[in-house]
Amino acid sequence: MRHLGCIILAAGEGKRFKSKLPKPLHHLCGKPLIDHVLDCVSQLSCAPLVVVAAAGSTPMISHLQDRNVQTAIQDRRLGTGHAVGCAREQFADFDGPILVTCADVPLLRPQTMEALVEEHHRHGAAATLLTAVFDDPTGYGRIVRNDQGTVTAIVEHRDADEQIRRIHEINSGIYVFEGPALFEALNTLTPDNDQGEYYLTDVIARFVAQGQTVAALPAADPQEVLGVNTRAELARAEAIARDRIRARLMADGVTLLDPGSIFIDADVQIGRDTVIWPGAFILGNTIIGEDCQIGGHVFIENCQIGDGTRIRHCSVVRDSTVGRGVTIGPFAHVRDSSHIGDATRIGSFAEVVRTTLGQRCKDLHFSYLGDAIVGDEVNIGAGAVTCNYDGTRKHQTVIGEGAFVGSNSTIIAPLTIGPGAYLAGGSTINKDVPAEALAIGRARQENKEGYVRRLKRTNTGR
Repeated sequence: MRHLGCIILAAGEGKRFKSKLPKPLHHLCGKPLIDHVLDCVSQLSCAPLVVVAAAGSTPMISHLQDRNVQTAIQDRRLGTGHAVGCAREQFADFDGPILVTCADVPLLRPQTMEALVEEHHRHGAAATLLTAVFDDPTGYGRIVRNDQGTVTAIVEHRDADEQIRRIHEINSGIYVFEGPALFEALNTLTPDNDQGEYYLTDVIARFVAQGQTVAALPAADPQEVLGVNTRAELARAEAIARDRIRARLMADGVTLLDPGSIFIDADVQIGRDTVIWPGAFILGNTIIGEDCQIGGHVFIENCQIGDGTRIRHCSVVRDSTVGRGVTIGPFAHVRDSSHIGDATRIGSFAEVVRTTLGQRCKDLHFSYLGDAIVGDEVNIGAGAVTCNYDGTRKHQTVIGEGAFVGSNSTIIAPLTIGPGAYLAGGSTINKDVPAEALAIGRARQENKEGYVRRLKRTNTGR
């Protein structure tokens, strides 16, 4: 099979989105619309892979710098034919087929694109269209075929008579063209239409008029070709995509106790025999191992979570790494590049921020660990706090392995607590503590006998 090039059209204004952000950069299932399309076509090993962006679209151009693509600039929005022509320079020495698609069709599957390319080669076509059959094709251009099934025309809805409007096969706007024939035909386009634009569909009309073969392949799943032009259509596409994600994970051995209530992003990976409870959000570039339990209303984003870990209900874990056999929650918060060692337990209303906790630690109640390095088998008592911020800068606390931090301890960073040291409950610690030492930082207790009786007598005058 000959090498395949690709052009992705991403220069449209997206007026109906009513947004300052270019439409292709709006997110669906955790990543921009255009990234869904790029991920799809990249599996076809397209080269060149060119995205046509609008002149002055700094957010789009900046975003594409992180992707392995070339960029062509459309300085004026003069229609789809003009947009494709803006990539002419990148294909100057290319003589193979070119896939043309749009940045706002995030539901495309690689296997559909592969089938379209194969159909193109099978017919030896000048162009091959991806089509779809809709129950209600209102508003779409119709595909007109002859008795042999060859495409003879694309007729826009507004131009169609009643007979053509009864056709349910529509044009998706996704094509494979023979490269040299495409750019030669683009040279002949004229803006003789109400919009004064150069239409890519006129290339199809030219091929038909010249007697060249134009083939068409209906998508097996018509939902794949749904474009996103409004926020309502974005919501519809997201619902379809999330259903796909949930179905794929369940087929791979993940249990979703109430699938419709669980939100899982496109790039999430989850191991077998993991159970996810209702209302969970698992987002971003998250990887969850096997045999995990993810409780109800848990929020996980951009995390790596080891096998056998339990994250109990209403906990938040973000941008962090969690080891094997860990228990977190309920109502815990782990965030900002924290690292939780194997078999560590983080309990209710505990917050861990930019902190490394070693293996087999216990931090079970109402605590705050910020900017800390904690060794293995450390016990953090209820109400313990690392005071890491002095009003200007953050400071680090180091707690050695096997240390015991008593309840309601206040640790004023920066300082180091040695291995095996004990902090007495209720202490305020502002100096380093040697290994295996007991640190007590609290005022001496004084009991005043009979105080309450005397106080009552004074208040009542008796």
